Amino acid sequence: MYDLLVRNARLLDGSDQPAFKGDIAVEEGRIVAIGDLTNTDARHAIDAQGHIACPGFIDSHTHSDLTIALDGRALSSLSQGITTQVMGNCGVSAAPTRDLELYHGPLDPAMTRDLTCDWTHFDEYFQRLESNGLGTNAATLVGHGNVRVAAMGYDDRPPTTTEMECMKALVDRAMADGALGLSSGLAYAPGPYAELEELVELSKIVGTYGGIYTSHIRNQTESIAEAVGEVIAVGEQASVAAHVSHMQPGSPMLGSTRDLLATIDQKRREGRDISCDAIPYTIGSTTLKSLLPPWALDGGDEALIRRLKDPETREKIKQDTMVHGAESGGSRKRNLVREGQWNKIWLGSAEKNAAYAGETFAEIGRRRKQDPHDAVLDIIVEDEARPWMLAEDVSEEDFLNIARHPAGGVISDGFSLAPEGTLAEGKHHPRSYGAFPYFLRHFVREQGAMSWETAIHKLTGHAANRFRIGDRGLLREGYWADLLIFDPDSIGERADFDEPYRYPQGIDYVIVNGKIAVEKGEVADGRAGQVLRG
Repeated sequence: MYDLLVRNARLLDGSDQPAFKGDIAVEEGRIVAIGDLTNTDARHAIDAQGHIACPGFIDSHTHSDLTIALDGRALSSLSQGITTQVMGNCGVSAAPTRDLELYHGPLDPAMTRDLTCDWTHFDEYFQRLESNGLGTNAATLVGHGNVRVAAMGYDDRPPTTTEMECMKALVDRAMADGALGLSSGLAYAPGPYAELEELVELSKIVGTYGGIYTSHIRNQTESIAEAVGEVIAVGEQASVAAHVSHMQPGSPMLGSTRDLLATIDQKRREGRDISCDAIPYTIGSTTLKSLLPPWALDGGDEALIRRLKDPETREKIKQDTMVHGAESGGSRKRNLVREGQWNKIWLGSAEKNAAYAGETFAEIGRRRKQDPHDAVLDIIVEDEARPWMLAEDVSEEDFLNIARHPAGGVISDGFSLAPEGTLAEGKHHPRSYGAFPYFLRHFVREQGAMSWETAIHKLTGHAANRFRIGDRGLLREGYWADLLIFDPDSIGERADFDEPYRYPQGIDYVIVNGKIAVEKGEVADGRAGQVLRG
């Protein structure tokens, strides 16, 4: 008798092969049989007639590092079918820490203000996650921002020889502890202060472990081709797999993914291991201070606030954006500021200015009776450089170009959240609750932009293969039983930008390591996840 039996399902096995009808048997957390299992019994049987059964989704780009340490249930992730997530992206990870001080990079520190850090390295962090229990499986990259801050703080300068050796030792320790690779966030201090040589030397360490280098690139507007070229150069010079995170260009480069992907194709033909991914929304989110030039953040938040309080320096900061936009660094959303498109930038969360959350800066400027640009700078000061924003600046065309490309993946860029407490405050992006159901509803069921087989492959087998996550991502005998059962006719997001914290619909069952985490659409606190070490 099996522990669990899924009957009568339309099976999509994660390999991009055609669907077939069959049953799945689970014993001791693993898939033990697939096919016609009509004459078998199980302690728990699920009739999936008319529904799709597939591997649980693998979200290869999340920022759950700290939220999952605060609340291990990972409810928002489970609710949308995610059974495994890769954290530590955009140069930001949970470890290493400097004097037990967390590095938040572009993330919202208010979300995890109740979290006490009691770890320095990943082995200690992993022990904490395992002690608390995990709703999903969790793997991580090591963030370049963490490594640089731990070794030399937020200074805008090259590392000394001693500091460089310290950074290399920290990366080596992280990889030995089980990190999958190194990520950089070259738009977020101190990431922009690193030169190519620094990234190459650190990535060489990663290569000795068979890891991957990923990057939130230095520029996503006029110089995006050069920024993608830098990732390729790191891969070539360090002899390591390289990956461009959310390779979606902003104005005036909308549509340029065609040329970027042609470059990637050429490099792959030459034998280079290079890939990319994209987020299914045209609206993104990040820290509000990324609307400033990186030089303004030299030395950390206290130094930034001093600069913004000095009238002469404040004016230089404004003029940098108005003259250069994103070309002098920071978020591609700086181009929206230069273009005066304040109706496309929203305040996502703040503490002292929480009343403005969800409003555009055009509206906030009117309410505060000031220029929207000054409202941005004042709110950064008033909320001690912690606020979060949302902005619309990319295209569906570029998303689909990447999603349909053999080297392209689909990601959420979200967090594991919960419907109560600090993780339910503000108006963060709805992708944390709805990215993958939105992708399947909008692009697959309604637009027919790709087949169900290909879409599921992108969220499962493709992601597992790219990030070398073993025994997951496919329906195979012997693989871990991370499974998802959903109704293709009704799956979709319920979270939107007005109400971003609502569970999706159409997801019937989510199974993590053989244990049911979502049953008949109800999310449970199962904590059957594992830490996945590289």
